[in-house]
Amino acid sequence: MTEVLAMPQDLHSGPWTIDEVVAMPENGSRYELVDGRLVVSPVPAKPHQMASKRLEKFLDAAAPPELEANREVNLQVGADLLVPDVMVATAEVLGGPGQFVESADVVLVAEILSPGNSKFERAWKPQRYAEAGILFYVEVDLSVEPQVTFLRRQGRDYVKVAEAKSGERLEVSRPFPLSFDPGELVGPRRSAG
Repeated sequence: MTEVLAMPQDLHSGPWTIDEVVAMPENGSRYELVDGRLVVSPVPAKPHQMASKRLEKFLDAAAPPELEANREVNLQVGADLLVPDVMVATAEVLGGPGQFVESADVVLVAEILSPGNSKFERAWKPQRYAEAGILFYVEVDLSVEPQVTFLRRQGRDYVKVAEAKSGERLEVSRPFPLSFDPGELVGPRRSAG
């Protein structure tokens, strides 16, 4: 007989708060807070994880010393709590105390999209990041072949600055010089030397 376990949102009445969400136990799930509702996501597939890890390394290597890249950090956007796949924020804030980072300290967020991503992740999250004032948004699409779109905030939306797919180089100069082939996010690791 299969036992059905209650999910955290099933045991809660009324809207969730950021404090309640960050107090959730670490169990491998990703918890986000959207309009008072708890959104629970499972651990992403291996290609998603690989792309996220490698993008973090590319961004971290290119960033100036006062900025740092990190994966899956809680980001407060108004009363919501979102978890970008990768973010670049001030090193001081990322290394400091607390359960989340505020959008004012974030320079760039990145989302890895794969076939199973919802409309929430494809449309709504970038809109919330732009409204929060985050200057740069990077979208990595793994649906067919790796493709990276680099966007800059203009008004309350993002506009495309650069785009590249596997076999091409993505090159941007802001917020810092960055250049890589999107295929490197999921392909075999290059040997050193």
